[in-house]
Amino acid sequence: MIAVQPQSSTFMNLRTLLPFALLVCANTLLAQAPNTIWSYAVGDWRNGPVVKISPLFETTEAFTTPQLIAYVKKTYPAFAKVSDIDIQRFATIEEGELSRKTLKGKYHARKLEVDMDETPFKPKEAPVHNE
Repeated sequence: MIAVQPQSSTFMNLRTLLPFALLVCANTLLAQAPNTIWSYAVGDWRNGPVVKISPLFETTEAFTTPQLIAYVKKTYPAFAKVSDIDIQRFATIEEGELSRKTLKGKYHARKLEVDMDETPFKPKEAPVHNE
C-alpha cells in the first residue's frame, strides 16, 4: 500500500493566492498612463468651400474623437461653427506635420481653398482629461 502524504497548507494557500496576485499585476499594467500622441483637426473636409486644417497639438490616446472635437472648437475660432470635423492622430510630430502638408496639397489638387493654421506647435497645449 502506498502512503499518501497530505499536502501542506502553505502550498494550498499559495495555489489559492496565485490567481489573485496575477490579477493585481495585470490591473497594474493596464492602469498605466496613456501614451502621448499628436493630433490635428480638419474642418469642412468633404467639399469645402474652404477646408480648415488646425495646427498640430499634443494629446493622449485616452481622448475620444468627440472630446478632441470639442477641444478644437473651443481653442481655434475658425472651427467654432464648423460641423464637419475630423481628427487625425499621429505618434510623432514629424508624421503629423508631414500629413498636414500632404493633405493641403491633395485639397489644392481638387481645386479647394485651404485655410491651414500655421501657428507653431506648442507642447503641453492639449486638453486636460477632466474637461
